[in-house]
Parts: sequence; C-alpha cells; structure tokens
Amino acid sequence: MTILDTDFLSSFFKIGKLKLVLKALNVKHVVVPSTVYEELKEAKFFNEISSLFSFNEKELDGDRFILVKAVDLIGWKEKFTKEETITLGKGELGCFMLVENSGDTIFIDDQRARLVAKGKGLKVVSIPAFLLFCKRKNVVSLNELRKIVEDLKEMDYYEFSEESRELLLR
Repeated sequence: MTILDTDFLSSFFKIGKLKLVLKALNVKHVVVPSTVYEELKEAKFFNEISSLFSFNEKELDGDRFILVKAVDLIGWKEKFTKEETITLGKGELGCFMLVENSGDTIFIDDQRARLVAKGKGLKVVSIPAFLLFCKRKNVVSLNELRKIVEDLKEMDYYEFSEESRELLLR
C-alpha cells in the first residue's frame, strides 16, 4: 500500500499533480487512513477533492483512486509517548497505525512526524525524496520538475532547502 498523509496529499492536489504518485509508483490507487480524510474535511478544497475518495475497494477506478481505510486511534496511547502524541496530528497517528507491522511506506512531509516514524522503524518518504525518485526514474522531465517546485512554492507555500533544490534542479 502507498499511504498518504494529509500534508503530502494536499500539496500534490493543490498543484494538480496527485496522479503523479500513481504514475511514479506504478499503482492504481493510494490509501489514506480515515483520520486523514477527517482532517481533509476541514480544508477549503474538500469539495473539489471529495470525488476522488472511495470507502470500498470495488468502487476504485481512474477517477476515484484514494481509498479511505478505517483506523481506530483507541490504542494509540500504548504505542506512542505523550511527547509524540503532542507533536503528531491525528492524520499522522492514523498513518502510523495503518502501516504498523506492514512494511508499507508513508508519504509524509512533516519533519517531526518523519523522525517519530523512523524511530519506530516505519518507512517514510518526504516531498523532496519523492520528487528526486521521480527525477532519477525519468518519470518527470527537468522542466516538469522545475514547474512542480515553482507550483508548490506558489500554491502551497512549500519551501525546499537549498540542498534539496540543488539536487532536484541540476
């Protein structure tokens, strides 16, 4: 499964590149925990993105390619320290619960959340790492990559580190 957290999903939706994830990873759908879905319901663009979600695998198709899986956060207190729960959102906690013991990868951009995930042995990928993967696998051209970087900055106020920009755009 390819699990998307709220920040990663919303960034790529805002720039119209959500299907790049499908293309780059050669998958037909992505998965979000119900906690991410609940967070997205608060987004200004929820009405626009809501048609992409399905709650049943049988309903997935080319237009509905985000599968919402129920997660129960009742057991989170046993799995996370108090400090971790203070720094993590419900979407992130849901992602962690969803992939627990599965070996699946979470696409998440929050640095603190990635550190917690790595500390728990979970696989995580940030936006720069994903785009570097796309570049190295020739999924996007250098011009397309420049446009994505510009669009993320303009439409999502996303800032790449100088090191990431250099790796991506050279």
